[in-house]
Amino acid sequence: MDQQARRGIGPIVDCNVHLWDQADNPVFWLSDRTVARGMLGDYDSLPGRYTLPNYRRETLGYDVRGVIWSDAGAADPLAAADWAGRDRDGTPPVIAMVTLGDPASAAFAGLVERCRQRPLIRSVRIRLVPELSGRAAGQDLLDDRLARDNLGLLARSGLVATVEATSGQLGTVARLAAEFPELKIVVDHFGWPETGPDGDDLSGHMHRLASLAAAGNVATRIDAIGTIFGDWTLSRIRPWLLGVTGLFGPHRCMLGSDLPIENLRSGFGPLYAAYDAIFSGFPDEDRAWLFHRTAERWYAQRDH
Repeated sequence: MDQQARRGIGPIVDCNVHLWDQADNPVFWLSDRTVARGMLGDYDSLPGRYTLPNYRRETLGYDVRGVIWSDAGAADPLAAADWAGRDRDGTPPVIAMVTLGDPASAAFAGLVERCRQRPLIRSVRIRLVPELSGRAAGQDLLDDRLARDNLGLLARSGLVATVEATSGQLGTVARLAAEFPELKIVVDHFGWPETGPDGDDLSGHMHRLASLAAAGNVATRIDAIGTIFGDWTLSRIRPWLLGVTGLFGPHRCMLGSDLPIENLRSGFGPLYAAYDAIFSGFPDEDRAWLFHRTAERWYAQRDH
């Protein structure tokens, strides 16, 4: 990608970046590199330590104004956030953080309170995906009384719920949005659509997303492209990304790299070149929302 094309993208706030240090605070699926093979394939090449300076080197020459850090599953989520937020110098900085918690846990209320005491933490990520959450397939989080009470607490806290759910679990997310209208929700990975050798469920997934898009308190992160599609091509991902932005609108869609995980398939340059091409026909104002403003509005500003 040449320098002119890079400049053409304009300011970027990367809505999903993972920073970790396995020696200090291990991520469970990096400690056992067989846990997530069904989702990632062979990920032995992922580094045991990935820092903001590493990210800066990979994005050198791009106009990245800030990153949203997301906990990938560290043993101590608050220690991981404190570690990732230490580097306040240089560009891009971490401008907001998404930590990780389980509303069905008795420790969740304390986590929310401690997150509110850390200004950079703007969201708690809630995992519904069975392979990552430890929750049995078919078990609905909203059927758990403690989880419902904790979700109400999260809604009152002013923090955002970033929900990692599969396409088949989007009905639960729609119920969550309806039952807690004051809770701001960001759906991770645009609902983790079902793709694979047997075909892509594009129309079905868009139908399930439509009920979420109808709720004004829901936005979505467009990221994890390599995780969802594997060795993706521009022609394959274009209808998905245009479909999602058609449902939610640019004001509720934000773009991210998912580095360093995306390096398993492409990398920052090829990914953002694809974003640039897919949204090339959009007005400058809409592109600004997709590339940086939506992430800033949903994550970099606290309601309370």
